[in-house]
Amino acid sequence: MKDKRHWLTFGATLLVNVSLLSGCASSESKDSVRALDAKSPTMAAQDQAPATQAQDRPGGIEGEMLVITATVKAIDKKNRVVTLQTADGKMNKIKCGPEVRNFAQIHVGDEVKTSLLETVELFVTGNEEPAAERVTEAGRAPVGGKPGFAAVDAIEVKAAVVGINYQTREVTLQGPEGNFVDVIAGPEVQRLNEVKIGDSVVARLTRAISIEVSKPSLN
Repeated sequence: MKDKRHWLTFGATLLVNVSLLSGCASSESKDSVRALDAKSPTMAAQDQAPATQAQDRPGGIEGEMLVITATVKAIDKKNRVVTLQTADGKMNKIKCGPEVRNFAQIHVGDEVKTSLLETVELFVTGNEEPAAERVTEAGRAPVGGKPGFAAVDAIEVKAAVVGINYQTREVTLQGPEGNFVDVIAGPEVQRLNEVKIGDSVVARLTRAISIEVSKPSLN
């Protein structure tokens, strides 16, 4: 596409419960699914960035990385449910789908390390209609290896800017179904003043997650 698209990137952190559920929930859907190499969520999310990102852009950030460590407290092998306890003492029951290989190798006391990255990228489109796109990439640990899982889910939707606070750098978007979402532009995002109420934008949400299971470290 020849026109210049102004990109903004916003970072957000997922809640612990939601992120853990997303990690073990199946990422396969009717959308396209492709193999994911053994990469960190940061690298995988960068690979998902569209080609237009190299064009003129106000600035951006990759998003905030969140690393959560939990301990396996109980395992329901029949239903493939693992109970995890985070450092703050909260308990979470996680349903592990078939994409989590080597489930039988998970034991009570094992440490689970979850790395999370979520970014929202916006670009002003004017009156053009963006093509809807959703791409899911998933990778599993090799048979016989350490239990683990990695996935990147990216979706593009059209939205409208219905509110903007230049002082707090908060932008309110309205989605195609009438829902509203607030995003914060980080300090790395420049030329925010070019975004106006009424602008049509395409929002690309990328969620990347990886899970590693290991034996508890010996002190």
